[in-house]
Amino acid sequence: MMRMSGSVIKNLASGLIPAAVMFLAVLTGGCGTSGIVGSASSMRGSGGDIRESKVTVYNPLLARYIKITELKTVFTGDLLQANVTVFSKSLDTLNLQYKFRWYNSEGMEVLPEFSPWQPLVLYGKETKGIQALAPNPEVKEFKIEIRSKE
Repeated sequence: MMRMSGSVIKNLASGLIPAAVMFLAVLTGGCGTSGIVGSASSMRGSGGDIRESKVTVYNPLLARYIKITELKTVFTGDLLQANVTVFSKSLDTLNLQYKFRWYNSEGMEVLPEFSPWQPLVLYGKETKGIQALAPNPEVKEFKIEIRSKE
C-alpha cells in the first residue's frame, strides 16, 4: 500500500475540490437562475407596437443542447400573448421545465404565483412552440425561464 505525505494529499485536495466545485457550478448554472432566460416586451404606441427581445444564458451547458430561436409578443384584446420557439440541438430526448414571468411597464413582476413550472419535453432536433397569455392587461413584458428538470 502506498502512503502519501500530508502535503501531497493537501495539494491533491486543493486541486480536486475547486475543480469539483467548478464542475458543479457549470452543471447547475452557477447562479440563482439555472437555465436560459428569454425576455420580450411590447408596448402599444401611436406608431404601432414597439417590440424588444433578448436571450440570456445562465447555464452554458444547457445552452449546448437547446436554443430559444424566437420570442414574439402580440396583443389578444388587451392581454399580451407570449410566443416562444425552442429548438433542441441534441439527438436525445430532453426533459426540461419552463416558467413564464410577467412584468408591468415599470418592470415590477405581476402575480408571481400565477405561473408554476411546467414540463417541457423536446425530442431529438425538435422545434417546439410555447404560448402563454398574460394574467391581466397591466403586463407589458414577459420572461420565460427554461431549466433542466429537477
